Amino acid sequence: MSPLPYGGLVTRARLAWMASLAVAMMVALAGGFLVHRYRGPSDVAPAMVPASWAQYRTSLGHVTHVDSGKVTCSGCHDFERNGFTSPGTVICAKCHATEAAHAHAGDAQNKTDCLTCHAFAPDRAAPKCISCHAESQGPLAAVKMHATTECAECHKLHGEHPIVPKSCTPCHSESSPKHAEHAGSRGCLDCHDGHTPALAALSSCSTCHAKEEASQPSGHKACLGCHKPHEFVTQGDAGCLGCHESKKTFLAARANAHVSCVTCHTPHAPQLAADSCRSCHSNITVKHSGNLLTVATGTGDVEACVTCHEAHPANAQVTVASCTSCHARVASSDTTGHGGGTACVSCHAPHDFDPPDKLGLCAKCHERETTLVATHRGHGDCSSCHGASTHKPRVSPACGSCHEKEQASAPPGHQACAECHEPHAGSILPKATTCASCHANKEGGPHGNVKGGCDTCHRPHGPNGPASPPDCTTCHAKDQLPALHGVRMHGQCSECHTSHEGPKSDRSTCTTGCHADRRNHQPGVQVCTGCHVFRR
Repeated sequence: MSPLPYGGLVTRARLAWMASLAVAMMVALAGGFLVHRYRGPSDVAPAMVPASWAQYRTSLGHVTHVDSGKVTCSGCHDFERNGFTSPGTVICAKCHATEAAHAHAGDAQNKTDCLTCHAFAPDRAAPKCISCHAESQGPLAAVKMHATTECAECHKLHGEHPIVPKSCTPCHSESSPKHAEHAGSRGCLDCHDGHTPALAALSSCSTCHAKEEASQPSGHKACLGCHKPHEFVTQGDAGCLGCHESKKTFLAARANAHVSCVTCHTPHAPQLAADSCRSCHSNITVKHSGNLLTVATGTGDVEACVTCHEAHPANAQVTVASCTSCHARVASSDTTGHGGGTACVSCHAPHDFDPPDKLGLCAKCHERETTLVATHRGHGDCSSCHGASTHKPRVSPACGSCHEKEQASAPPGHQACAECHEPHAGSILPKATTCASCHANKEGGPHGNVKGGCDTCHRPHGPNGPASPPDCTTCHAKDQLPALHGVRMHGQCSECHTSHEGPKSDRSTCTTGCHADRRNHQPGVQVCTGCHVFRR
């Protein structure tokens, strides 16, 4: 017996084992393969080594463990109990406890163990991760992007945290440093999943910006409509002008604050701009038809300003909408109210559209009239004569609505009350103090000097005074009349007399009706009273 390289003695069994080894080496060399020197345990009988050991020795797993790692066969195989059959994966943990604790476990349908990824069988290359992950694996989506990149560049396969937020910049020059400044940012991974197409990141905006997404109006739904990928910082007016460059803005030429879109519009809720007026105009309180629209405190209708001031008018010269655009029933235009020629602003102040008390309002233009009505208790309220509508007042009020008896009793010619009365004070006009102002032809008649004047027989209207002229005998008793008045045939006064003219004593009057038989009597005489007297 003599020593051997493995420390054994030359025995018959050793010689047999050495012979089989020589044969195997010759076969391997003949097939063109490089057969590695066997490093099995010194006490393994050559007869126990399977004939296929050379093929297994060339597998990646055995080369790594036996050649590079200097692991003996007995380090993994219990050849006394099981020979050289697969030892399973439990034995791996003896040396790889850390890796085994963070192994790739798969799921209930596709369980994985060490041998799934590490090849110990002959003629089997180490599998690529993509061979499984080209298709979705349970909750994990299929790897589409970076499918040709070595997974180990980003993943630690047996690390405590398998996914490493590796910097993307070595391959991708695009970056968004401002967008990644928030606490807890994972850089590119905030928006991008490393295995899904880049455009899929668009659906992730609402993950952090749900509030902005919920308030976006029509036309602003796509984030990239205003934001450039990787440049998410606000663009201010520049972002708005891309779509709204041609839009005119109210008073932009005179109000600097109106030049910038973002003064009034919140980028993610531009439709709420009406509420922004109060930020600059907190001192404006709008009153309209009794409703308080207070921009200052935020109560009431925040649309108050833009109801009259169009934010983006078609004509930039128009600063305020016409009142009659809403109040067409009041007037045909803003300058035709209150009788046809009064402008709305004559009575209504901007932002305080409710007029003051009516008497004070009327006095602005009708000071004389409002002073006069103060002397007439019944005329104190303008609306009592001119109607309740200040926009369409009655220009010629009907006095008979209050003075019904006077109106009904007024004789023809006296129906127009304002001919004799000052309409606001109710007093008699100077021109109406004497009847002669209208009845001058009656002034010099036989009754011109009657005591009591015209009122003795006439009244301008009722209810007081004589309703009609009294009978002549009221003043002229028949038995007291002189001369021929006493003749029976002369008893009807109206045959010869009228109230406001002298008696008719001409020949025609006397001979036409009563004394026809005297037509030829003294034909050269024109009046009968020359001989037939009626006076003393």
